[in-house]
Amino acid sequence: MTPVRPRLEWTRQPGAGPPPGILGDLRGQTVYELGCGSGHNLAVLAARHGALATGIDNDPVKVARAQAAYGEVPGLTVVLADAAGYLEALPAASADACLSIFGALSFTCDPARLLQAAARVLRPGGLLAVTLRAGSAQDTVAILTRR
Repeated sequence: MTPVRPRLEWTRQPGAGPPPGILGDLRGQTVYELGCGSGHNLAVLAARHGALATGIDNDPVKVARAQAAYGEVPGLTVVLADAAGYLEALPAASADACLSIFGALSFTCDPARLLQAAARVLRPGGLLAVTLRAGSAQDTVAILTRR
């Protein structure tokens, strides 16, 4: 197993971005990472914050890498799927947070569908946290709360 990193990395600048507490107390909370890649942030959510963290990625190589690196972390699951389709199959209001840190929202051809699926699956008060590239050296982090 790969050692879990000490913190969530929101941007391309290590240590930059919102403080960890911005997501609230994640212990026992259901969190989905949309486009989890190699699973580094997903592992932090499960191991360091106690989240029931599920990573969704449609790249089988990345899913295999995440499972090999962090598959033994309690509370962590990685699935090979389209993020929008996976969320659409979940019960409404069943998630506490969805994250896309340079993930599925950065690469989807249909961001409206993915945003709608995330909004549907989030509980009232649930968070959608997104990091997008804002330029060659800048990133934008947005954290939205579900009404």
